[in-house]
Amino acid sequence: MTLPARFRASHRDQQTDLDRLGPLYRQLEQVLAGIEREFAGLSRRLDEARTRAAALMGNEDGIYFDREPADEARLVEAEAQMMAAFRRIEQLRAQRSMLAAWRAQIEDSGIGRALRDGAGSSGRFSRFLRLMRARMAVIRHLSRFSGWVLMLVIIYATLSGIEQRPSVAWLMPDIERSLAFLAAAAAFAIGYPRQRPLIFAAGLAAVISLEFAQGWAPTRHGTPHDAWVKAFGLCTGLLLVIGIERLRQPGRSS
Repeated sequence: MTLPARFRASHRDQQTDLDRLGPLYRQLEQVLAGIEREFAGLSRRLDEARTRAAALMGNEDGIYFDREPADEARLVEAEAQMMAAFRRIEQLRAQRSMLAAWRAQIEDSGIGRALRDGAGSSGRFSRFLRLMRARMAVIRHLSRFSGWVLMLVIIYATLSGIEQRPSVAWLMPDIERSLAFLAAAAAFAIGYPRQRPLIFAAGLAAVISLEFAQGWAPTRHGTPHDAWVKAFGLCTGLLLVIGIERLRQPGRSS
């Protein structure tokens, strides 16, 4: 039930009108832009058909009785294309005038300027979203590549001999192992956002498998402590990415 006019706030009424007319106004803009594109293409085709027909006619007066059958067929085809293009152009003109009149009525209302500003800002926002999606695609591809490279480095560092094992001198071994799995898990979580449960399960399986595989590697041995450290890094990397995404969501909605 609608309240009487004296009980309604003006800003709320304007927002209601914007919510109702905004989608219609944007749709009108899109349809008119499509009509303009089709109109330009048909006008170009009509000019080409006229030029082709004039060349087939033979002279300016159109008196040329000894045309070849193939030329006659091409002339008939060009004339048919001209008539079809002309009829479609007339239809587009009628549609354009009707839609432009509707748009003018909306723009002449009290919320016309707000609708125009909203259409411009939505266009800029859509371009910004497309740019961000393109950048996110690049980031995901780089994250996938980095994750697989880190996984290969982890496997080599775990199964190689102690003298060949790459390490960072100023880091404690536990922190080094945890950070390696944290970085790999974060890279995979960014690169494969829809497979995070699978990444967690595969990561735990990799941790356990690598600890068992060290039993067959010379000068290496796996321990439950190392498995816990690596599993901690794996969980921390996944939770870090998920937490950052959750923190960014309120900013996007506002």
